[in-house]
Amino acid sequence: MFFLLFIFWSIGYFANALFNTKFDLQSCWGGIAALGGSGTLAAVKYIYDSKYNSTEGDKIQ
Repeated sequence: MFFLLFIFWSIGYFANALFNTKFDLQSCWGGIAALGGSGTLAAVKYIYDSKYNSTEGDKIQ
């Protein structure tokens, strides 16, 4: 998703420069922040679940 947002942002950036399209570049940064926030929360949840919801020393199969 980050790569797709980067592609869209790049198209909008160059369209603004070359064709004066008035694309709101701030909207892409909002999308990146939203995806980054959800990814961070997912990583924290995974670490928390792995550490506290499994017994010490057991291998997960």
